[in-house]
Amino acid sequence: MSSFKFLTQPFPFLDEIRHRWILIIFCTAFGIVFINVFVPFNINRWSNDSGLTEFLHLSGFGLIAGIVLLISQMLIRRVVQKKHFQIGSFMLWFLCELIMMAACFLFYQSPSFVASRFPRELLDSIKYTLPGILIPYSLALLLISLIYNRNRLNELRKDRSEVFSGQGMIDFPDEKGIVRFSVAGDHILYLEAADNYVIVYYLIDNRPAKQLLRSSMKNMEMLFSGFPVKRCHRSFMVNVQKIEFAEHGKSAGLIRISEVDRPIPVSRKFFSGFKPYLSRTIPV
Repeated sequence: MSSFKFLTQPFPFLDEIRHRWILIIFCTAFGIVFINVFVPFNINRWSNDSGLTEFLHLSGFGLIAGIVLLISQMLIRRVVQKKHFQIGSFMLWFLCELIMMAACFLFYQSPSFVASRFPRELLDSIKYTLPGILIPYSLALLLISLIYNRNRLNELRKDRSEVFSGQGMIDFPDEKGIVRFSVAGDHILYLEAADNYVIVYYLIDNRPAKQLLRSSMKNMEMLFSGFPVKRCHRSFMVNVQKIEFAEHGKSAGLIRISEVDRPIPVSRKFFSGFKPYLSRTIPV
């Protein structure tokens, strides 16, 4: 049951056209370079070519792989209207691409083979094709997954930042996960640790106010991951959008927050990580 659930999980990495192009171009280029440099399975001895003729002949295998992927990912998927994969359907699709490549390689290498030997020779071709295509295909998917996840992370950060900078309410749960109060994101000033509690300072009716919460700064860091409330000291987190003044030192500093009289320290431990938020362009 668990394996069936795994196979039905979405596989989104080849949903976008540009990601399919990355797969096609990467596999084609990798195949051409790899087969000419490393000459796997002594493939250069399968014919009597040499020099430029040999280079073109070996490069043909990489080009064929690219053409098969182009037809599979761009043409066939459009014809059958296959816009999204699950893990199971992707594995079947890859198997079909592998068989298509192996058959094309067989025709390319031995155009006058005996038809009766086709099944056995196709199996041999698959045996050679699988390791040859698995490496670039896997590397391409790894690259695509990194791009996909980075884009998703940026979208989540953007969405969370928009919620924070608007009138969206931020819930503050205690150490048991029970929400004790909520504050508009753009009204939060800073947080201060106090033994087993955290004091949340915020604006209400344009005046500073505070609430006591039984929790830890570590929990607050997790709560504000992706939000512009950052740790600057063992005992302090500040809304970097509220910083009005910063005093820089070599390894520590002081900052002042709007509507707050007291200066807030930036300690040596957090200074290097916090320093970017003191620049003219504040990252979120």
